[in-house]
Amino acid sequence: MLLQFIVSNFRSIKDTVTLSMNTASNKESEHSFQVRGYHLLNSAVIYGANASGKSNVLRAMGFMCYLVLNKPKITQSTDKLPHQPFRLNTETEQASSYFEIVFFLDNIKYRYGFEADSTTVYAEWLFSDESGKEARLFERDSEQNLHYVNKQKFKEGIGLKVPDNHLFIWKCDQNNGDISKKILQWFVRFNFIDGLENESYANFSLTHIANSGSKTELLKLVKTADLGIEEIAVGQKDVTHAATQHFMNDPSIPKEAKQKMLHEVNNGASASIESLQSRHKKFNAENQEIGSVLFELDEDESQGTQKFFALSAPILDTLEKGKVLLIDELDASLHPMLTECFIKLFNNKELNKHNAQLIFVTHDIHLLSVPELFERDQIWFTEKNQYGSTHLYSLLEFRKNNKGKDVRATDNLEKHYLQGRFGAVPYIGEW
Repeated sequence: MLLQFIVSNFRSIKDTVTLSMNTASNKESEHSFQVRGYHLLNSAVIYGANASGKSNVLRAMGFMCYLVLNKPKITQSTDKLPHQPFRLNTETEQASSYFEIVFFLDNIKYRYGFEADSTTVYAEWLFSDESGKEARLFERDSEQNLHYVNKQKFKEGIGLKVPDNHLFIWKCDQNNGDISKKILQWFVRFNFIDGLENESYANFSLTHIANSGSKTELLKLVKTADLGIEEIAVGQKDVTHAATQHFMNDPSIPKEAKQKMLHEVNNGASASIESLQSRHKKFNAENQEIGSVLFELDEDESQGTQKFFALSAPILDTLEKGKVLLIDELDASLHPMLTECFIKLFNNKELNKHNAQLIFVTHDIHLLSVPELFERDQIWFTEKNQYGSTHLYSLLEFRKNNKGKDVRATDNLEKHYLQGRFGAVPYIGEW
């Protein structure tokens, strides 16, 4: 469960920004769950003008996961680390980036972070808090020539050294460290989705509905959304040579599926792939039901329906396993009521039994007017200053409205936002 994320010098983010999932009221509600003495939010939304940097907040979290899990495959001392600094200032364009995340795992609060550029990890640290007092497990700082390992609490790191361009937690994991393995496994459960690119998530749905229980839950969600679909299934369809090449080059498609297609092609058979199918009722001229028609999801259904399917499986998987899910452009191609439906899943304590969390970016201001959908501390905004740097702030920073009263979640937030009272809106000049 995520408590807090801090980043600086990443893409449009120059100065330090902090996203907190800790509630301001610290009281039990449908929008939060309790871990030890903390009440953590089950969702958060970020609004802002185009190019204000709201997507970069999520990308920063995704980037940290990408590096912690060593997805760029850094093995040699000469390999370059991915580095995306703020480039509109001479002070930061060659400087290191800073990432820190605070989360709960097995009821223990961990604080892990690092500071790095394309060649060097300048600092890295891991702290744990089991009962209200933080203990340093390890810390490295190249500038201070510091390399500390807690010999009682973090034995897996004793005597280990790493190249300047490696994270220490990688080495601890390779050394079969229990704590480091748990930390990395938590990051595996921290997922980022770009709402404008649905195709790869549709492939995830294919594997997800192979599980009968998952299929039942997915169909139930689809019927709740009133898409006119009676059944969903996995079928086979022939593909063209061009589509075959696209399929083989898609990194999101499982290796086993690619090997099956390659075997078919090499043996002279027409290539086929698994596809999601939907079944609709069919009627005669008197509007009497006479059967059903099978649709190919990616050919016969609308963009909105395709996106709903693409997001449904990852969202249900997140709820089932208590993950953290980041979605950029959640509302793209979706009706506002379907977006609202997804958010309410995380507010439903019967469905969200494992304290999953959703953090998303949207332009759908209609959500601000939905009663009891959000508390004030769930609503965030991004705005760029005159120097091109992104500032992230919470609705909680606006303590008073124009009548001198505290801004409440029950106020007309949509109207106030459009009026520019919270900032984070585009300035449209005269033509």
